[in-house]
Amino acid sequence: MKELEKNKILSQIEENLYQLREIIIEENNERAKIGMTEICIDCGKSGKVCCGSAIEFKYSDELLLINLILGVNFPNQSQIPDMCFFLSPSGCCLIARDAFCINFICDKIKEKIPVDKMRRLRELEGLHLNLQLQIEQRLKRFISAYDLTAFRNYNK
Repeated sequence: MKELEKNKILSQIEENLYQLREIIIEENNERAKIGMTEICIDCGKSGKVCCGSAIEFKYSDELLLINLILGVNFPNQSQIPDMCFFLSPSGCCLIARDAFCINFICDKIKEKIPVDKMRRLRELEGLHLNLQLQIEQRLKRFISAYDLTAFRNYNK
């Protein structure tokens, strides 16, 4: 983080990070509005979750860094055995998530929520992923340019 601040990278991506956070908030509101959040909560209460083992390995160093910048505190250990490392009893601890996690729609949601109700959510998710990728690419260039090996293979 000190290197990001020292090299003014944070100030360069600050607006993008703000926009990303706002899009994610809007996505979450849309999920609640269409009933998706309630479906996920019900599954979680019954011990069923979509976040299987080793999904955390899909996360790039840059995406983990975005979460750190956004103030996420990573757990010290897995909280739910045989599930994604980032899954907590109250859901995913990450703010910015991998495309796989964002795009996954289970059969229960497909059955209960009509496609036309999902349209706005999918548009927001597209905006989210596009902006997130832009931020990840800028961070990747920075990490490579400054040879910040501390970030390389952080999640492996």
